[in-house]
Amino acid sequence: MATFDLEEQEQIDALKQFWRSYGKLIISIVVAAVIAFGGTRWWQHRALTQSQSASEQFNAFEVAEAEEELEQQLQIGADISEQFHGTYYADLAKLKLAKKYSDGGQLAEAIAVLRQLVESSKDEELVAIARLRLASLHLQNESFDEAMDTLDGDAAAAMSGLYADMRGDIYAAQGSIEEAKSAYEEALDRLGEGSPWRDIVQIKIDSLSSK
Repeated sequence: MATFDLEEQEQIDALKQFWRSYGKLIISIVVAAVIAFGGTRWWQHRALTQSQSASEQFNAFEVAEAEEELEQQLQIGADISEQFHGTYYADLAKLKLAKKYSDGGQLAEAIAVLRQLVESSKDEELVAIARLRLASLHLQNESFDEAMDTLDGDAAAAMSGLYADMRGDIYAAQGSIEEAKSAYEEALDRLGEGSPWRDIVQIKIDSLSSK
């Protein structure tokens, strides 16, 4: 029995020594884990709340669009972009907001909104659309180099035909006929057989061939 008591005491002493040596570290790890878990839950709740609020604002945005309340739409779109930055609804609102600006002849404002979207959005599809529209606005401004630079890099397969077509437009606007034809031919190759855009591209090629 004495032997058992001695062994038990040695275990207790060893445990005390271990706790003195590593107790603070263990407590710190446990506390950090609790905080991290709580923080994760908080961020999840915050993201969900933000998304719901952004969705409600975006619905109001679309109502204003349907009622052709331009000033209200521009204000709501700007509010969504500022308050819910990083959400899908904010990115989508930027696309619509840029279109409203460009339709109203406010090209500088439209370009600024699209640039912000391209630089900040994590949605590759929306970014691809924004880059295409941005290139189109640069083309309207006859900023040909900026238009072409906007299309640099790989485009998603679904957008590659439209990107090639836009390059053709940029070349054609500069009078670079052969380069434009080549870009349009590439667009035809990349556009699907059922794409209605193929007929438009073919008209562009025929038009250049007659020059």
